[in-house]
Amino acid sequence: MDMATVGMAGWHVLAIGTLVMALSWEAGTAELEMTGDKTSKGTPIVHMWDCPPPDSSKPGAGYPILENASHTEIYHATQETGGYSHHAQLTVHNGVFYAMWSNHPRGEDAPGQFVRFAFSSDGKTWSVPQRLFPPYGEIGDFHQLGPHGAAGGWVVQNGELYGLMALTDCVGFANSDRSSIQDTRDKEHIFMVREPLGRVARTVDASGGAASLGPAMALPGTKDLLPNEPLTKEIVSSKETLRSEAEAVREAVQKRGHAGKRTAVDTPRPCEPVTYRARDGNDVCLLRDDAYSHRMYVTVSVDGKTWPRAQPTDIPDSPSLSDAVVLEEGTVLLIGNQMAPKFDNPKEVSHYGRDPLMVSVSTDGYLFTRAYALRTGKQKFRVPNVGGRGGGGQYPSGLVHKGRLFVLYSMGKEDIWISSVSLSDLGLRVLPSRERSEH
Repeated sequence: MDMATVGMAGWHVLAIGTLVMALSWEAGTAELEMTGDKTSKGTPIVHMWDCPPPDSSKPGAGYPILENASHTEIYHATQETGGYSHHAQLTVHNGVFYAMWSNHPRGEDAPGQFVRFAFSSDGKTWSVPQRLFPPYGEIGDFHQLGPHGAAGGWVVQNGELYGLMALTDCVGFANSDRSSIQDTRDKEHIFMVREPLGRVARTVDASGGAASLGPAMALPGTKDLLPNEPLTKEIVSSKETLRSEAEAVREAVQKRGHAGKRTAVDTPRPCEPVTYRARDGNDVCLLRDDAYSHRMYVTVSVDGKTWPRAQPTDIPDSPSLSDAVVLEEGTVLLIGNQMAPKFDNPKEVSHYGRDPLMVSVSTDGYLFTRAYALRTGKQKFRVPNVGGRGGGGQYPSGLVHKGRLFVLYSMGKEDIWISSVSLSDLGLRVLPSRERSEH
C-alpha cells in the first residue's frame, strides 16, 4: 500500500500505485494510506479496514461473536408507551449510568416526538423509564410535517448533569441532491428537510436512587416555542430566573462538539459524523454517506475546526450511525453496523440489514485490524403500524467504565437495550486506573 500526505492549503499530489492524481485539501496534515483502487466515481479510496469483508450468510457476519457479552433490555415498547425508540445516548455521572432515547407512538421523527430516560447504579438493573421532556407540539403521524424533539445527549456543567432535547421542524422532503423539495414523502423525496429550532435542557440527578429533575429551560438561540404546549409552559416560568444557567449549559454543549462544516469530495450528503482523537493527536471524523456507497468517509483535522473534504474509505457501512470510544492508551473502538458486503451499489440495495452491531479495534485511529459482533439478530416487532423501523442493534452510544465497554442502542428502533463486555474479550488489557469512564 502507498501512503499519501493530505493537508496544508492548496493542491497536493497523491501517489496511488503508478497513478498520480492532484486533489485539493483545505487544511490539515495526516498520513493516510490508500488502497490503490478507486470508487465507481473514480475517487481514490483511503485504506482503513484491515478486516475481512462481512458475510451475511455467516453468524455474526463472519466475525467473532462476543459470547461473554451481557445484554439487558431497558425499554420494552408497547402500544401505550410508544413503538418507536431511537437515538440512544449513554453517560456515567458520579457512578450512576444514565440512558436517554427518542420516543414516539407512530414513527421516526414524527411531530411530537419526545425523550425518555432511565438510570442504573451498575449498568445491569435499570429504573422504570420515564419522560425526560414532554412532547413539543402535537403528536402527529409518521412522515407528517411539524416540529419534534430528539434525544440530545448529556453534558456536565459545574458538577451537574444536564439532559438535552434537540428541537427540529420538518418543513418538507427532498430528493438525493436537494434539487426538488415537496410537502409529502415519496420514493424520490425520502430525505427530511429540517429546520433546527434549538435545544432545551434540565438537570437530572439519580444519585439517591430516585430521579430528580430540574426545571426545563431553553438554551440561548432557541426559537420561540409553540404556545399552549406542555413543554412551553414548563420553560416560560423559568425563562428569566435560569438565563445565566442556560448560557453556561450552551457553552458546555459547544465545547462538547467538534466545530466545522463537513463536506466530501464526491457525495452531496455526508452526515452523522463520529469524531475522535487519534493516537497522533489529530482529530478524525468518519461520516455516513447517504448516497448509499455503503462506505464510510474520512476527514482529518489538526485543529478540530477546519476539515478537508472527506474521502471515501474501505470501511463498510450499512449505512447507519456509528460511535467511537477512545481508550487511555489511544486505542479506538468503532461501534456500528459495518455490514456492507458490496460497495458503490446504490441501485442494487439501499440499506443493508443493520445486523450485527459490531465493535472494531484500531490501535492508532486510522487502521481497524479486527472486528467483533457484539449483538446479533434482527428485531421481531410487536407494536404494529409504526413507521421507519428495521434491522437489529443500531445507533449505538458507548463508554468504558471499570474495564468494561457499555453500549446503549435501539433494537430495530423499537426497544432499547444495553450490552457490555470486558475489554479483555476484545483483546485489550484492562487498565487498573486512569481509564476513561465517561463518554
